[in-house]
Amino acid sequence: MPKILNGRRLMDVKVMYNVPIRMRDGVTLYMDVFRPDNDDKYPAVVNRTPYLKESDTIVGSYCKALVMAGCGYNVIIQDVRGTGHSEGICDPAGHQDEDGYDTIEAIAAMPWCDGNVGMTGESYNGFSQLACARANPPHLKTICPFMTSWTKFPAIYDFGIFSPVLYGWIIGRALERERYYPGQYSQEAMEAMQNLGDMNGQVSYLPMKDMPAANVPGVPELKFHRELLENIDSKEYLTSIGRVEGFEQTTVPTLNVTGWNDFLRDKTIYNYTQFRERGGSEACRKYSRLIVGPWMHSGKLEGWIEGVYYGPQGDCDGYGFTEKLIEWYDYWLKGQDGEFMRGAPIRLFVMGKNIWRDEYEWPLARTRFTPVYLHSGGHARTLLGDGMLSAEKPGDEPWDEYDYDPMNPCPSSTGEPNRMLMQDQRLLQTREDVLVYTTPAVLHETEITGPIVAELYASSSARDTDFVARVGVVRRDGSVYKLGSKLVRARYRNGEIPEPLTPGEIVCYRIEAANISIVLFSGEAIRLDVTSSLFPDADRNMNTFGKVGYDAEGIVAHQRIYHDASHPSALILPIIPDEQMP
Repeated sequence: MPKILNGRRLMDVKVMYNVPIRMRDGVTLYMDVFRPDNDDKYPAVVNRTPYLKESDTIVGSYCKALVMAGCGYNVIIQDVRGTGHSEGICDPAGHQDEDGYDTIEAIAAMPWCDGNVGMTGESYNGFSQLACARANPPHLKTICPFMTSWTKFPAIYDFGIFSPVLYGWIIGRALERERYYPGQYSQEAMEAMQNLGDMNGQVSYLPMKDMPAANVPGVPELKFHRELLENIDSKEYLTSIGRVEGFEQTTVPTLNVTGWNDFLRDKTIYNYTQFRERGGSEACRKYSRLIVGPWMHSGKLEGWIEGVYYGPQGDCDGYGFTEKLIEWYDYWLKGQDGEFMRGAPIRLFVMGKNIWRDEYEWPLARTRFTPVYLHSGGHARTLLGDGMLSAEKPGDEPWDEYDYDPMNPCPSSTGEPNRMLMQDQRLLQTREDVLVYTTPAVLHETEITGPIVAELYASSSARDTDFVARVGVVRRDGSVYKLGSKLVRARYRNGEIPEPLTPGEIVCYRIEAANISIVLFSGEAIRLDVTSSLFPDADRNMNTFGKVGYDAEGIVAHQRIYHDASHPSALILPIIPDEQMP
C-alpha cells in the first residue's frame, strides 16, 4: 500500500551516514542525509546541532526527517564543530557564521541537491541558523529559527548578565564527546568532570569565576565561558563572538516558532517583530511568519505539559505542524503555492480556550493596554501581605520595602518535584524578600494577549542591584501559574554603559515580564511579584557595582517600591476586547 500524507504520496527513503564536509580552516564536519531513494536532485533542509545527529529527538521530532524526505527533500542533520562525529573544539558561538556558510554552499553543490537550501531547528540549532543567515550564503533561501535568540544562548541572560547554569551544558557536551573521540581528554580531566557533583551547588560557588565546573584543566571548551564572563559587558567582545543581532544582514524569509511555555518565547517573538521591521530585504520583512503554540522548550511540541492538556490541536501532530513546515519549504525551495503562505503572518494558540487564531501584527491592533496600579498599606511582603492591583490610581500611600541579600537570593525555580513549568509560585511568595500584588478575581472571561509590562518606581540603598517582575495567574484553587518573569540590572537602566545608582534615588524601571495569550475564567486573577533575583537563571547581583562574577561577598540592599500619586507603579495588561460585547 502506498504511503500517503495529506493526499501526498511519500517516496521511499534512503539514508547516507557520516557524509563529510570540509570547512575553510580544514576541520571536517559530518552529517547524515535522509533523501528519496532515487537519483534525482532535490532541495535540502539543514539542521546543525550539538545534540548528536543520530538522536531520536532530532530525527523524529517536528521535522520528521523520514516524512520530509519522503516528500522530496534532502533532510540533513549535521553535528556542529566539536560535537558528535565532527572534528574540532566545541565553541558555542565561534565559527557558527563561517561553518554555516561553508555547510550550505557545500550541500548546494552536492550531486543530489538542486541548489536550493533551507534550514530548521530549535534552541542552539536555531541560533546556528541565525548566524548562518547573517553570513548570507548565496544558496540559502529560508530559515526556520525556532525557540532561539541571537544573544541569549549560551550563558547570557541579557547584556552584562551571566547565566551560570550553562557551565553544566559545556560539561555535558564534553562528557558526551568521549564516546566519539576517546582520549580527547585526559583521565584526570574526565574524572574531574565526573566528580563535580550537583551543579546546583556549583552555580552557588563564589566568586563565580572560580567555580570548579568552570575551571577543569584540560577541557578547552570551558575557555569560551570563562572569557565570556570576563567580557560579559564588552560590546566589542560580544560582537567578535557573534552574540549580537543581525536582522539587517538577514535577507531570507524566516519562519519563527515558539511556545507560551518556552523560556525563549519572548526572544523568539522579538525576532519575528524585528525581522518584519529591520530585515535586510523585502522578502524577509514581508514574508517572515510567526507560530506560537502552547509548547515548552522542546522539539517535540507536546500538547501535554506536566499534567496540563491543551486539547487535540495543542501538539505537533494535532496541529499538523510537520505538514505546515513542509508547505513552507514547498513555497520557498520548490516554488509551489500553498494556503499556509497566503494566510495571516501570525498564528497564535489561545490558552484557556485552547484554540488557534490568525493575527496580523504583534501586539494586536485591537489591544486595550490596561494599567492596574500597585497598592498597599506598606506591608506587601509575602502572599499574606496587603498588596493589591486595581484600576484605581494610587494616592497618598506608603512604599513597600524589603531587603535583598545576595547570599540568600530568591530562586528562579520553586524546586517543586517533577515540575519545571507548572510550578505553584506560592512557594516563592512566602519569602520576606518578595512583594506580592493581586488583582480582584475577574467576573467573566477575559483574554490577555500581548506583552505584559511592569512599570516600577523603585529605589535602593546600593550602587547597583536588580529588580524582577514575575507575573502569574491565580487559579480558583489558589495555586499560581507563572506567565513570565524578567530581571533588569540597575547599572544598565540607561543603556549598555554601566552607571551606578545614587542610593535612595527613585528610578522608574520598565520591565517586559511576559508575552502571552491566555483567557482568564471567572474567579481567576493576575498576580505580580517583585523581588531582586532570578538565581541561577541569572547571576545574583552582589549590590557592589563590582565586576560580574568577581565578588566573593555581597552586601544587603534595602529596596523600596513606590506607589503614590507621583510614582504610580503599575502592571500594564494587554486586554483583548470581547468582540461580542459593545
